[in-house]
Amino acid sequence: MAETNDNRELKQAKRSSLYKEESLHEEDPLGSGINKKRKNDLEVIDIIGSLMQDEDFSLEDESSFTINKVLSFLNKEISEDRNFTEAWLIKGTVLYKTGKYNGAIEAFDWALETIPKEVVKENRYLWEKNYGVNYKYALKFKALALFKLGRYKEGLDAFNEILEIYPEDSEILNYKNILQTLEDESLIKELNILPYNYPEKSGLQKREKRPAYELDRYARALEDFDKSLEINPQDADIWRYRGSALYILGRYEEALEAFDKSLEIDPKDENAWSFKGSALYMLNRPEKALKAFDKALQKNPNKLEAWFNKGSILFELGRYVNGGE
Repeated sequence: MAETNDNRELKQAKRSSLYKEESLHEEDPLGSGINKKRKNDLEVIDIIGSLMQDEDFSLEDESSFTINKVLSFLNKEISEDRNFTEAWLIKGTVLYKTGKYNGAIEAFDWALETIPKEVVKENRYLWEKNYGVNYKYALKFKALALFKLGRYKEGLDAFNEILEIYPEDSEILNYKNILQTLEDESLIKELNILPYNYPEKSGLQKREKRPAYELDRYARALEDFDKSLEINPQDADIWRYRGSALYILGRYEEALEAFDKSLEIDPKDENAWSFKGSALYMLNRPEKALKAFDKALQKNPNKLEAWFNKGSILFELGRYVNGGE
C-alpha cells in the first residue's frame, strides 16, 4: 500500500523531539557515553522517519532489541504528551508491522481520541487539511489489524467511517469489498478447510462436483482477493484464501502458486502447507505432497486433515506399513 503522493504522508508534528536531529549530531566534547545514546536515538529517529514517509516500510530486518528501542522512545514521547497524535500513530504502526495487532488497535484508538471528530461543512477543507491524513491512516490500519484478528464486522465499521468523509476512496472501497467477502462465515469456513483427499484404491466415493451457483460464488470471491492483493501484495492470509478459492474452482496449478506465495511471506502457516499438499496431490505429485503434509504436521502434529491426506497418499502408493518401510 505504498503512498507516492507527499500529501498522503503522516502529518508531522511541529513540536517534537522526534525531529530534533540536529542537536543529536553535535559532537560530545567530553567524549562521554552520551555519544552512544545519541547514536541510538538517531537510529530510532531514522526508523520513525521512514515509517512516517512510507507506510510500506518494512521492519522485518530489525531486531527485537531495535523494535523495543523504538517503542520505548515513542512511549516516552507519549508520557510527556498524551495528545501527541503522530507518536500514537507510529506506535500503532510498529505494533501492527510486528504482529501485535491488539496493541496496534489500542494505539490507533488513542490516536483517534486526539483528533477532533466534528467535520463542520463550512470548515471541511480546514479539517481535512489539519486532520484528514492522520484520521484516515489511524482508521485504515485499525481496520487492517481487526482484519488480521478475524474481526471483520468491526473492520468494516472502521472502513465505513473513512468512507463517510472520503466516499470515493478506491483503496478503502476495495478493502471494504474484501472484508464483506470475509464476513461471509460459511465461505471462510470452506476456504480454511479444503476437502480431504480420498485414496482412489479405497473405493470411497469422491466428493461430488459443486453446483455452478456455488462455483460462481468462489469466482466472485477470487476477484475480491485479487483486488486486495493489488493493494497489499504481502498479505499471506489473502494469498492463502486466494489459493483455496482456486483449488475449489479446480485451478490447481494456480492454487499451488498462491500457496507458495503465502508460504514465502509466512513459512510457519500450517494451513498453507496442508493446502499446498492437497494441490500437489491433485496435480499428481504425490512425493512432493507428502513433504508438504509433513511440513504442516511439523507445525501442528494434531492436524487431522494433514494426517488423513498423508495416509491417503501412502495408501495409493502401496506403502501400507510405516510409510512403506
